[in-house]
Amino acid sequence: MPLFFIAELRSPSPIMPLHIYKSRIVSLSMVVVFCTGFGMFGSFVFIPLFFQGALGASPTSSGSFLTPMMLSMVLGSALWGQALSRLGGHYRILGIIGLAIMGIGVLLLADISRQTPAIKTILYMALMGFGMGTTFPTFNIAVQNAVPYRLLGTATAATQFWRSIGGALGLAILGSIMIARFGSGLGSYLTENTRDHNQVSELHSLIENPQILMDPDPIQALCNITAGLKLLNPNSTQELLEALRVSLTSAIGDIFLVTFATTSVAIIATLFIKELPLRR
Repeated sequence: MPLFFIAELRSPSPIMPLHIYKSRIVSLSMVVVFCTGFGMFGSFVFIPLFFQGALGASPTSSGSFLTPMMLSMVLGSALWGQALSRLGGHYRILGIIGLAIMGIGVLLLADISRQTPAIKTILYMALMGFGMGTTFPTFNIAVQNAVPYRLLGTATAATQFWRSIGGALGLAILGSIMIARFGSGLGSYLTENTRDHNQVSELHSLIENPQILMDPDPIQALCNITAGLKLLNPNSTQELLEALRVSLTSAIGDIFLVTFATTSVAIIATLFIKELPLRR
């Protein structure tokens, strides 16, 4: 990334003219799309993981649970695009409202558990998706309105670039947080019967990754892993599987708390975006 910017500064015909970032509207809008991309791509991965790993849903149904969120994103994008056109282009106010809706959805998702009804989780996802969708037209228009006509294509592409960069970093960072929280929190969810076993620390090294919960038959997969250790009886295996699922749910909740923090940063950045009248 630093080499890219150095090359762009030295190039007589840069792909991304860096002088566009001298505009506070452009630079702050890129912060916003980076933060929303951070949470958006992460939600596409970790929400199906919750349904499949924590609730035991099939891979097909886990992916289908994303459909309401995707539809609400389209709805939010369409409604906010119309609102910008009909209400005079108040992209700062509309941006704050949209991000606040997204933040509420993310915060509600951070509190889900295995006992949360699926319909509630889907509604929370739809709320987050709606708020996320509002950011697409809002900050695209803000950036396009702040640069000369000859740079419209470049500025628009830059918003997609920073959204993608945010998504890539989001997946890496949130994935690392989830693995760390999953491994460190597992011990507190083990029952006394399982925790007191003299080989449980050896078992931790085998199940510190939640990938085992993606197996079509996680109980059998866990039995296969522990067979060589002569560690667990059938009851303890079921107890351990439950602890794995609860630990995964808690780790995913922590991920959404981090996403809420990045959404808050986006809201703060939007507060400082200056509104300019929309060009005709």
